[in-house]
Amino acid sequence: MTLSQSLQLLFVVSVVVLLLAHRLHQWLRYKLPPGPYPWPIIGNIYHVKPDRLRSYTEWSKIYGPIISVWVGSTLNVVVSNSELAKEVLKDNDQQLANRHRTMAGAVLSKNGKDLIWADYGPHYVKVRKLCNLELFSPKSVEALRPIREDEVRAMIKSIFKDFCNTHPDNRGEGLVLRKYLGSVAFNVITRLVFGKSFVSKEGIMDNQGLEFQAILAAEFKLGGALMGMVEHIGWLKWILWFYNNKALSKHLARKERLVRDIMDEHKAKSTKSGSRKQHFVDALLSLEEKYDLGEDTIIGLLWNMITAGMDTIAITVEWAMAELIKNPRVQHKAQEELERFTWTPPEAIMPEEIDMSMMPGLVTYMGTPLKAVPSMRLPTYLYE
Repeated sequence: MTLSQSLQLLFVVSVVVLLLAHRLHQWLRYKLPPGPYPWPIIGNIYHVKPDRLRSYTEWSKIYGPIISVWVGSTLNVVVSNSELAKEVLKDNDQQLANRHRTMAGAVLSKNGKDLIWADYGPHYVKVRKLCNLELFSPKSVEALRPIREDEVRAMIKSIFKDFCNTHPDNRGEGLVLRKYLGSVAFNVITRLVFGKSFVSKEGIMDNQGLEFQAILAAEFKLGGALMGMVEHIGWLKWILWFYNNKALSKHLARKERLVRDIMDEHKAKSTKSGSRKQHFVDALLSLEEKYDLGEDTIIGLLWNMITAGMDTIAITVEWAMAELIKNPRVQHKAQEELERFTWTPPEAIMPEEIDMSMMPGLVTYMGTPLKAVPSMRLPTYLYE
């Protein structure tokens, strides 16, 4: 055997011994819940399906309600019933409530200076108290109700107008609501958070709105699943740092620049008028001294409201539409209205069998997208 062959064999044996030693160390150190057997280095990455929540559901049927899943060299313990979730998130929240920050989360939140990525501690308690008592108190939520109602009315008018232009004979064809729901979510959140509308009455978006949309798209791209997987493989982290750190820092500066411009506008308006409004940006600026808020925390909270708010709106709409279809009384009443006021047969709009299957997970959503079919209840000329 030549020297080069000996070195190659020694290298292979060393790698195998190190991997076995690493696995033995984990087995001896932890008494872990059962779960799918992980591969060396990459763990269970290749076992996880594109919809990882389905994988967790299937594994819980095999291994029980609490399972171990390895993402690279990172251990994840997954619980799959309400009793264990209560024990983890309520009974032992101080030990287990910290959220693991990805590299993107750490950079964009400046190591948890916001609410979503904050560690459980004095800062988290302070900003959560601020949200509960000030931003989302019943009085504050009710004060912002006209904004929500105004945007919903604008959405309904837009749907009606487009439906009349597309289907002048009113034959009940489907109208995809994705565009309208996306617009109303965008307009509601931006008006609640920033206190301004980026879209004119003619439907034209201004420069700040275009910049805001570009920032959201870039953030989604930077937080992609591929980089998230690479981050959990220890010896590949340097690739992620080299590739992503500069881009994340540049993106963070872009976000901060936009928010600072909007904050400066509000400060100037409040100085001139001597009063502040209920929008989140004004509310946070007025509470800055009371809660000892830094600029990083204010900017982080505003972006938390944007991301969480848009997600909440989407989930609420899906649940509302699902409940509307599942409720026999509401469905029967809708059928009566359709039979009375439209030419469209009810069965063309509400079939006898509707696929109401749900995708499992912490957030349950529809397995099959729903479409609403608007129909005018009276002749067209009456609306004119």
